[in-house]
Amino acid sequence: MVVLVGMGERMAERFLPIYLLALGGGALAIGLLQAMDNLLSALYSFPGGYLADRIGTKRSLLVFNLVAMAGFALVILIPAWQAVLAGAVLFISWSAISLPATMSLMYKVLPQNKRTMGVSMHSLVRRIPMALGPLMGGLFIGAWGERDGVRLAFGAALVMAVAALLLQQRMIRDDAPEETSSANVGDLTPEKNPLKLMRRMNPAMSMFAGHAARHGCASHCWHSRAMSLALAGLSWTVLGVVFRGFLLM
Repeated sequence: MVVLVGMGERMAERFLPIYLLALGGGALAIGLLQAMDNLLSALYSFPGGYLADRIGTKRSLLVFNLVAMAGFALVILIPAWQAVLAGAVLFISWSAISLPATMSLMYKVLPQNKRTMGVSMHSLVRRIPMALGPLMGGLFIGAWGERDGVRLAFGAALVMAVAALLLQQRMIRDDAPEETSSANVGDLTPEKNPLKLMRRMNPAMSMFAGHAARHGCASHCWHSRAMSLALAGLSWTVLGVVFRGFLLM
């Protein structure tokens, strides 16, 4: 899943500025795209973790993939820079929105003494499409041009997303949100009001866990589960944006 969807995402997304210029979009459209990328990477972690806790990992990954596929299809079918920006809202931050569910899945399927290695393998595997995706996208553009090449790259991304969807629905066990049990008072259950989690989080742990979530190293945050990981990543990203803005003043 991480390789297939990530490959499609990196094949096409990295060349969106070129595609926007080819469709008549100006510098403002490219700036808006980059702003959306940074902002949505922070905001999407919140619904990603919330859905993973409320409806389960398998169903949440299904939703995330369908949303990304809708964005790919919109860009393919409507060759206009406005449609590209609208579609980018749906797929541009798939990695951010799916990370809490992926970490939650690893927590469930791996034994405790293998979770750190699991996070390390996930961090390694997700770098494969980061390296190969732009190369494949460049080959598409070199062969078919800036407009048709990018649209064909999005078509390949859509095909790989469909393949990832079928594989994950076949291989991931259906899981329901966990219920509390009196036998183990340490079990965590989904919080219906996610904003209540903010009052329970230590600011120092939030920054530490956010740094781990941002770099894919969430082995220290296993017991916070998906929602807390998403909140921590969001808070860390917002702090980073504020700090960078302060430096530019």
